[in-house]
Amino acid sequence: MTTKTSANRKTLWLVVVALAFLLFLTYDIIITNILAYQLCHAQPNPKTFIKKTVEFPESVYWEDNIYPGFNEQDRILMIRNYLDGVHLKTMALNTPKGIIYKYTATEKDWETSKAIKSRKINGNYYKTLDNEAKTIAQRAKKIDRSTARSLNYSVIFKPVKLSEFQRKYLWSDEIRIIDNHHDEVIGFNRRLMRRWYRIFPDIGVGRRYFYPHAMCGYGSIVNFDEKVIVQFSRMIMPNKHSEYQDFMLFRKENK
Repeated sequence: MTTKTSANRKTLWLVVVALAFLLFLTYDIIITNILAYQLCHAQPNPKTFIKKTVEFPESVYWEDNIYPGFNEQDRILMIRNYLDGVHLKTMALNTPKGIIYKYTATEKDWETSKAIKSRKINGNYYKTLDNEAKTIAQRAKKIDRSTARSLNYSVIFKPVKLSEFQRKYLWSDEIRIIDNHHDEVIGFNRRLMRRWYRIFPDIGVGRRYFYPHAMCGYGSIVNFDEKVIVQFSRMIMPNKHSEYQDFMLFRKENK
């Protein structure tokens, strides 16, 4: 009887140790999913909507409050990818220093790259695009936020405030696309991203702040506006920032 009791205690002890070890490995998964359930079911809902799409927005102000702003290299990317002079003729961008620059372009600004793409002349298409974008960037004009918000549309990126405890497990941000003349939100996306689980770390790539698939909301915040007002984008990566957001957030956290 004593031997049987001792064996039962040993088995119970092994079960307790195994469960404790399993909990140690997976506690973040449990907490993450509980928090995500609460946040995904909280307002605003729906987390993603598009009221209308716009083929020719003509003028757009992009304001990024996550990086924050578009640095010099980012501004070249934005001009290259979106300011085609047909669908979009005027663009305004905020910068890390709080300055807002306005850029304008016409079809003529892209004549050389267009000729290369249609094989009318020889040349390096991507290098030519970059050079044309840099030329447009040299014509930048400083404007205030009030003037920027008077353009036809605004695209506003911002982080969603989470508690210190929630930030250990999750990241959230949102994008609002606003028809400035009617003061109407025509596109919205709030996404919730989870941090990497202890048992499944970011081994494949590394230095990424969050897992690439959203817990709720549309997963790619940087491409959401392309569904609404800039469907004509050149689709050349990177499209908005030279440093991807999850790498940027990881770098800042680990300074």
